[in-house]
Amino acid sequence: MTPLKDMNRPMLPKGMATFLPEAAVHKRQIEEAVLSVFLSWGYQEVIPPIFEYLDVIARGMGEDLIEKGYKFVDRGNGRLMLLRPDITPQIARMAAMLMADAPKPLRLCYRANVFRHEEEHAGRARELFQIGGELIGLEGPEADAEVISIAIQALQKVGLTDFKVAIGQVEFVRGLMNGMGLPADLQKQVREAVVRKDRSRLTQVLTQGNLPESKVRQVTAILSLFGREEVIEQAWELTTSPVCRSALTRLREIFRILISAGWKDHLLLDLAEIRGFDYYTGLVFEVFAKDLGVPLGRGGRYDSLIGKFGAPCPSTGFAFDAEQLQWAWQKSVKAVPRVAVDVLIVEMHRDTTRLFALARMVREKGYRVLQHMEKMSINEAVSRAKAAGAKQLFVLSDGEKALWMDCRTGKQQRGRISVLVSRL
Repeated sequence: MTPLKDMNRPMLPKGMATFLPEAAVHKRQIEEAVLSVFLSWGYQEVIPPIFEYLDVIARGMGEDLIEKGYKFVDRGNGRLMLLRPDITPQIARMAAMLMADAPKPLRLCYRANVFRHEEEHAGRARELFQIGGELIGLEGPEADAEVISIAIQALQKVGLTDFKVAIGQVEFVRGLMNGMGLPADLQKQVREAVVRKDRSRLTQVLTQGNLPESKVRQVTAILSLFGREEVIEQAWELTTSPVCRSALTRLREIFRILISAGWKDHLLLDLAEIRGFDYYTGLVFEVFAKDLGVPLGRGGRYDSLIGKFGAPCPSTGFAFDAEQLQWAWQKSVKAVPRVAVDVLIVEMHRDTTRLFALARMVREKGYRVLQHMEKMSINEAVSRAKAAGAKQLFVLSDGEKALWMDCRTGKQQRGRISVLVSRL
């Protein structure tokens, strides 16, 4: 007998995922829906390895991501390995090292889990499921517009309607900050305050830098640059910096393309959206669903990443958090499909030969079949079928004959097994 104290111990490490049958079906449905959109745009699926040599993959990862990674030693050669904490650096390595000679652009997509250490008190998952894609080798605004369009279409394919894509431009903020002469530590604090949209903290940090009042107002104004097309014009008036205005010109063109594609109702501009400031090199965006406090996904342009593994190459992409996508779907889709089979076959006389033969014939016609050997009444068989979600029922009795029933209408027919199957 298992001691009570052992029964109360966690069966899994904190933050690791388990999907029971119904949740697993929904997860796969969402993955297939999202990937079908990528495929319809000409993307090809890749499957990266679950761990990499740390000294190789670290070229494309920030220190914070490496710090959160789970590390272990390769027993074959003693090299340090890393359980993947992110997919995009792996795609960058594959593109630079394994597909360097492939014609550009590359359009690659994936679905995979990643692992990041989080403190137990943080309440965050340590295993995350990502579905995403990368467009490698195109640098124009049409490439940025393409990945955002795919994100929007994927959400619609999943069944979501009430969501927004918040678009930012890190080069605009970088251009504002470059001429201010702030030391590195204060620049980092400025970025952190902008990400949190903390105006009082931002003002405090800028004041510590002894900036003139005009510069303080200029930077704090970033927090108000949120809305529709008018945001670009408001930002334009803030600065004459060529870097800033070039970034805004590109953002305007991306926004124009997306509106012409019919996505206006899902778009917002947020120039205070600068998460991943040291990683991204232009466009950034996050996807939010109604009543969900965390992003469904995020992405942007990262032109400097692939060059860390080989020849430089412009790139842009994004990834959904599959579990957040599933939460949003469950909250918004009223009729949640049941985990079901199509046909239940009951063999009354425990004749495995007939049972397996009939089940094979029905499966070969494309149906999902649950087979059962037990003597029971017809009413009991119907109840079993409905409990399993089966729409049709076969009850085998004697010889080559069976009873077929449509569980939705109650329609019944007796006859030879081969004839009944041919009418499915």
